[in-house]
Amino acid sequence: MLDAVQIPILLKAIDFVFDEGRRILEERRERRKAEASAPQTQTAPPEEAEALPLPPEQAEAVKKYLTAAKIDELLWKNHEAEIKHLVALLETYSRNYHLSKEQYAKWGSALVPPIIIHNLTEAEHAMLNTLKQLETVLSKVYKKDIQSVS
Repeated sequence: MLDAVQIPILLKAIDFVFDEGRRILEERRERRKAEASAPQTQTAPPEEAEALPLPPEQAEAVKKYLTAAKIDELLWKNHEAEIKHLVALLETYSRNYHLSKEQYAKWGSALVPPIIIHNLTEAEHAMLNTLKQLETVLSKVYKKDIQSVS
């Protein structure tokens, strides 16, 4: 059995799931609420159901459990490459999200070109899908259902 603390990429994956991903989803939710309250000049396509994060206390408890838990070495070896790949994707998507967010802020919410909005939403969708994949793989490694969003 391995300690999760001994595997830096696993700690990074847990941090992405419970910290970075959580922040981006909260920002996404706040921006959508602000857009919904603003008058609509064009019709927007219907949005998918919004994913709700776990309460902060529960998410922190799950994160602490995961960092303290021991994992089976064979399970880790079987999923190590996939976790590394997903973490690398999340780093890229996170960087794209933050760049798009900076561009969005420079323009101001009323004058933002559609391509910047598209890049921002595309980065959010990519982050959300990759986070779900990472949660699935981590669930297999830990033999426990792991969800940062419900």
